[in-house]
Amino acid sequence: MPRRSLVSSLLALGLMFAPALATAGEGAECTQGKLSLQTVIDKHLKALGGKERLKAAKSYQFTVVATEGDTVTTTTVRRARPNLVRHDTVTNGTQFTKLFDGSQLWMVEGSAAPRRVEGEKNKAMAEGAFFDDALLDPKGRGVALAMDGVEEVNGAPTFKLVLTRGSTTEVRFIDQKSFLEVRRTYAGIHEGKPYNKAISYSDFRTVDGIVVSHRLKWEGDGQHGEKVLHAARYDAPIDASVFKLAPPRG
Repeated sequence: MPRRSLVSSLLALGLMFAPALATAGEGAECTQGKLSLQTVIDKHLKALGGKERLKAAKSYQFTVVATEGDTVTTTTVRRARPNLVRHDTVTNGTQFTKLFDGSQLWMVEGSAAPRRVEGEKNKAMAEGAFFDDALLDPKGRGVALAMDGVEEVNGAPTFKLVLTRGSTTEVRFIDQKSFLEVRRTYAGIHEGKPYNKAISYSDFRTVDGIVVSHRLKWEGDGQHGEKVLHAARYDAPIDASVFKLAPPRG
């Protein structure tokens, strides 16, 4: 898969985390816009459904239809605790599977044999495979947090949360009224090359007690596209064999 396509899919699905100019520990009372960093995080998690509901979820599966120029791609994603992920994608009639089995990234294109993927791509997928969002346990994930003031997004004020991890900077924009995330930006280095991405979230709906954005638009590196979520479901049974390699397609 081309570098741009892999990075775009990982970022647009929210599977990478990130570095900033200033940092603060979990629970820090860094006050911006009259609320502390920890208060903003707590209110954000509550708006999503609450820490207890988020931590109680065992699996999540959904289908997303992505549009990038004239190309339409349908992907079914299945995720399970603690760090199992499988993406089955169909683009222009060609099926592509990307699977992380808990320790290793595998890719299968069409009827070809499964291919083991090492290096930076495997590392990125391993980080993104964590079931819980980094805000539920930033210290355990090695993520430093900071709040960098406020900024308007689509005419509404937001809190800017900065997540620092490795060599990537991730900024999350949390709406001051709903406390839902409406925008996210990334900046970092991938395979020796700098990249910048931005994602806008909208159409929030509750799925099995958890609020999920059903539409996102992304842009970066001269590209842009849209993804629409379909048939999302939490805690539906997923057979363990889904996260194991199947024989090559005939």
